[in-house]
Order: sequence, then structure tokens, then C-alpha cells
Amino acid sequence: MNIVKLSFILIALQFTVQSIAQSFPTIQAENVKGQKLEIPKDLNAKKSIVFLAFTQQAEEVLDNWYAPVYTMFIDESGFNAMAYDCHVKLIMMFTGVGQSAANGIIKKIKDNVDDEFNDYLLFYQGDFKDQMKALELDKKNEAYVFVLDEKGKIIFKDSGRYSESKLEKIADLVEL
Repeated sequence: MNIVKLSFILIALQFTVQSIAQSFPTIQAENVKGQKLEIPKDLNAKKSIVFLAFTQQAEEVLDNWYAPVYTMFIDESGFNAMAYDCHVKLIMMFTGVGQSAANGIIKKIKDNVDDEFNDYLLFYQGDFKDQMKALELDKKNEAYVFVLDEKGKIIFKDSGRYSESKLEKIADLVEL
């Protein structure tokens, strides 16, 4: 294959990937301090890692993500402090029937969360069916992770438990 054909194919592939990049849906959320945020608009044009958990089971799936994500992207005293400049947000999603218990659960979480995580933990209450369908989130008990570019476009989506390969892929996408 000659260079011209190869170049054309690579440009076409790049255009296809860019053209299918989907915008992350707007989520009106509240942080631990009660401040309202609109995701992705309030992410200040930075790459961002956004986790969504819809149920207690999904939150349990995220448990093994916390330490490696903190160490790699949040802990400013560590080795990686200068390598990444991105937002990290965990959004607890209270939708459908889960909305009825939301206030009590949110209060309990707020009372027990370490102050260091106030900026990273968000709460959403409301309908999310259309957005779930658009994002192809078909399992509420699954944890989801997204990497958004500076414009709020999804450049990576995955679900499930932490793995080193997933974290490496995310790190590559948000590296300075």
C-alpha cells in the first residue's frame, strides 16, 4: 500500500472517531457542601474522569477504584502530581425508586465523608432514563467511568471493576 492511500485511510479513521464522539449529558449535581454544579459545563475546560454509580452494588464495584485513582490523579504530594491536570468526579445517581431514599443516604454520606473528598463527590437526583439510553448504560448495578475531553465529549467509556490496564488507558488520555 502506498503512502498516499495509507495517509488517506488514517485521516478517514481519525475523522470517523472524532465524528462519533458523543457529548456527555448535562447533569445538575450537588457536592458535599451543598453547592450546585453542572457537569460537564463546570469542569472548566479540563479533561475529566467521571464515575457514575446508580446503586449500592455499583458503589461497591467502585471501591477498588478509589485508592489507585486517588494516588494517580488527586494526591498532590505524590509522584504523579505534575503529570495530570484533570478533574475527578464520582456522581452518586439517585434515579427512579432510589430517589425516595436519597435524602437520608446523602445525609449519611455527607456526615461521614472525609473533608478531603468534598470536591470529588457529587449527588444527582432525578430522571436519567433518556441519558442512560443514549449512553448505552443498561445495567444500573454496574459502575461506569468516562473520560471527557476539554469540551465535554466522551473520549473513553468503560464499566466494571478497576484494572491496571483501564487505569493506564485513562492516564494516557488525561496526561499533560
